[in-house]
This record gives sequence, structure tokens and C-alpha cells, in this order.
Amino acid sequence: MKSQDIKSIGFALDPSGIPAFLLDWEVTKKCNLDCSYCSTGIDGGHDNSYAHPKLSDCLKTIDFMYEYVSLYMQNKKSTQRKVVLNIYGGESLFHPNIIEILTAAREKYKPYADLWELTIITTTNAVINKSIWKKIVPLIDEFTVSYHPENLPKQERLFFDNLSTLKNNNKRVKCVVMMHNHPNLWVKSTNTVEFCKNNNIRYIAKPFDQSHSSFSYTNEQFNYFKVFWLSNINSVNIEKTKSRYDDIGQQQTVNSICEGRACCGGRKLALNNDLKSSITFVLKQGFQDWYCSVNWFFLYIRQVDGAVFVNKDCKMDFNGNVAAIGNLNQSADMLELLQTQFETKSMPIIRCAKTLCQCGYCAPKAEKLEDFKDLIKRNVVTDVIKYE
Repeated sequence: MKSQDIKSIGFALDPSGIPAFLLDWEVTKKCNLDCSYCSTGIDGGHDNSYAHPKLSDCLKTIDFMYEYVSLYMQNKKSTQRKVVLNIYGGESLFHPNIIEILTAAREKYKPYADLWELTIITTTNAVINKSIWKKIVPLIDEFTVSYHPENLPKQERLFFDNLSTLKNNNKRVKCVVMMHNHPNLWVKSTNTVEFCKNNNIRYIAKPFDQSHSSFSYTNEQFNYFKVFWLSNINSVNIEKTKSRYDDIGQQQTVNSICEGRACCGGRKLALNNDLKSSITFVLKQGFQDWYCSVNWFFLYIRQVDGAVFVNKDCKMDFNGNVAAIGNLNQSADMLELLQTQFETKSMPIIRCAKTLCQCGYCAPKAEKLEDFKDLIKRNVVTDVIKYE
């Protein structure tokens, strides 16, 4: 199937992996690493010029997030009322009040426990002092541990020690291995993949998201990704999917994100409303003017300045702009507007204005409105949506 033949993307049928609403909460911009592929600045992955947000402000944010997501959960089908709170940064566990924040996140959920299911996760580089790590581990349900090959030898040892601690404590953990294109660092990345395989740790071999040529891969390296994507395909789709993958990445250097995208979490996706077309990499990039349900599955909060977006990468608003949908200092107004939209059945649909899709790729989306309606009704009580 060629990219122009892809008219919609949705979740593949997977009873064991019901799509959740992802609350992405960036609690700090500070980070204890400085990877070359991680951009700096307010819109970047880290920026140590910003102070850690105050604990009191963080506690108010938890209240807002839970009220916000509860309004959405009331309009999700009963089987779909699952929420994942992803506490990250920068480096989330670098925040000096992280223990208090994690404790409060669990306590403040109690009034909602009968309404929707919460899983608290963190995305961390795991380069954390062992004494702090020991206190943090019991407070988190699931860890997404990112391996960064540019780390120093001491940091490298700490990473693997902490990852092993999670495994030994039977914690749910997924290791996102950043696959560096530099030959020497590529070896470090592939060795980490082998470590995960040998220790039965779930992993994702993740290419760079940047579209700049300096982040391109050799054809041999890109073929490594193809093998990984195929390894997660069910047997029914392997031959068909393999023939599709054979057509991509044949140039001398390959910029992966321009070829297409895999879901950040490794979720299987379905094309053109065919649930049997379960795949892990979609050979299409850019969904300009497509109808997208990203607001039904994501919320991103940047704590350092209070900006609230529907998603941390696409940052689309409801007016066709790349912009915040509000600020934490307007939280009461945001909640009132959202409640009104649901009560008056006037929830708008986001139409993408971007030519590159990163996080949010898995959110059901379609080129035509009628196809979008068919996709979204699996997850949402659709009579609250304004389709005109």
C-alpha cells in the first residue's frame, strides 16, 4: 500500500491494550543530561535556564488535570475510561519535590477511582541517584526508561543498575532505546537492545524524530529498524508488510521520520478502517487538513510557564492553529468551556495544519469526515461532537 492510498489511521483491535487518555505533564525543564539530539528552549526537550516549578503550583495542576480528564471520560465509552499520567521533563525525577508530587498524584486520584482507571508512569533517563531511586520506585506503576548513548561511563553504569532494579522488583518497564546514527554510538544502542532481549525487558528501537539531514541513517541502519518493526507484526500481516517496507529507505542515507512513523508506545495501528491490517510502522508522513481525534487521547501541560496544549508535539488548537488551548492561570475558564462544549454537543474537531507528525501519530485520524466518524465511534460517545 502506497502512502497516497492511506486514507485513515486508527487503533488496531487489541483487547489487551485499550487506548488510554495520556496526560503528558512536563513537571520541569531541567535535565541532568545534555544530548545533542534533544533541542533546548521552552519548546525543546530540556532547558536548564528555567527553575524547577514550585510544589504548590504542581499540586494545583494535578487538580486541574483530573477535572479536565474526567469531563472527557464521561464521554468515552465505558470500556475506554483509562487514563495514563506520564510525569516527565526535562528529567522528571530531577525535580527536588518529586516524592511529594508523586504522592499527591496518587492521593488526589482517590475521588475519581470509581469513574476512571489511572496508571501513573514516568518517562525518565534513569540516571538517578540510587537512594532517591529506591524511594521513587514504589510510587510509580510503570516506567518508560529512555536510553541515551551519549551518556558518560558513570551515567551508563547507573542507568543499567537502575533498569535492573526495576526488573528485579517486577516493575512494569519499557526501555526506549535512542538509536544513535554515529557508528560508535550505534553500537552502544544495539548493545542496549540486546541487553533488553537477554533480560526479557520490553523495548523500542527508536529512531530520531528530527528531520535534519545530520540525523539521517545509513541504509544498513534503517534496515535494522525494518527488522524491529516486522518483529512486532502478527503472522497474518508479515509478508504484506514486508513488501511495503522493501519500498522505503533505499537511498544512501535515510531520514526515518520523513519516511513515516511508528507509535511512540509501540501500539499497533490499522489502516483504512481495516482492523486486520495491524502494523507498527505507517508509511506516510504529514496529515495536513486531515480530521484528527488527538484531543480525545492527549493533554500536554508545560508546568514552567503554565501552557496547556492538546498534545506535546503537534500542539494543534481547535481553530486550525499551532497554539496552546489555554494556560493554567485560566484553568477554571478552560474547564467551564469544556463542560459547555459537551453539554451543548458542540465539541469541535481538530484539523491538522502541520506537514510533519510526531507524538499524536496514533490518534485516529482520517482524510475524509465520513471516515473519521467511523473511526472515532469505537472510542467516543459521538453525539457530543460538532461535525459541521
